[in-house]
Amino acid sequence: MLANHSRRQTLQFAASALIASLGLAACGGGGGDAGTPAVSDPQGWHTVTALKTVDNAVGTGALADAGKPVTVTYTGWVFDIRNADTKGTKIDSNVGATPLPFVVGANGVIKGFDQGTQGMKVGGKRTVTIPASLAYGSAGAGTAIPANAALVFDIELVAVDPNGWLGVTALTTQDTVVGTGASADTGKTVTLNYTGYLYDARVTSTRGTKFDSGTAYSFKLGSGSVIAGFDAGILGMKVGGKRTITMPASQAYGNLGFQTIPGGAALVFDIEVTAVN
Repeated sequence: MLANHSRRQTLQFAASALIASLGLAACGGGGGDAGTPAVSDPQGWHTVTALKTVDNAVGTGALADAGKPVTVTYTGWVFDIRNADTKGTKIDSNVGATPLPFVVGANGVIKGFDQGTQGMKVGGKRTVTIPASLAYGSAGAGTAIPANAALVFDIELVAVDPNGWLGVTALTTQDTVVGTGASADTGKTVTLNYTGYLYDARVTSTRGTKFDSGTAYSFKLGSGSVIAGFDAGILGMKVGGKRTITMPASQAYGNLGFQTIPGGAALVFDIEVTAVN
């Protein structure tokens, strides 16, 4: 979990939208008279050429604007012009489950979902209609979302920065036990035990959800093999020492997150150094 991998798209939506060709294909009948061309877009996806938003309830809480971590609940459908509400086949929903976290404007979700959420306030409910070019484009997604499909989402903004991650702007360390052995300096190989948590300002200890732990974990300080905040936070510790490191997202996994770590997450690590070589 600590490895400094290139950032991946780990949320439910692809981060980069593919540009789709929405031209209709017509096929003629046999014989001398081609007849009426068959309609290849019965759901009317080609009619959705721009993002459309409709507020069903205007929120009164914090504003979802660029750079802020938010959580939302949503239900998504394939657009279908033949239905009065344009909601065709249901593709996904997290209503009644854990809200989806992402950082607004960070391309952690498809562009239409991201852009459609911007400007909402906590408590707000919005219907967003998304053209294929701002969704999954000509590739589609699995078997649920066909190529060139326009989509419709009902979105409710649950919270803006609920964990207080934006308040963690710099790396901080607190030694709970000062070691007496060799010092962890740049270039040395450090062996340690660690436990990592999502930072949560609502908890007295600021230790929120535990996401990882390890024992006898070794790496070379300053080599770039771990996230920046972990590397910098251990410098100066001595064997036998214990330290709590709190780091902003910019020194962890940034706005896109990694695996179970949401985009924008500040992190807390409890560290014990067992050896320095």
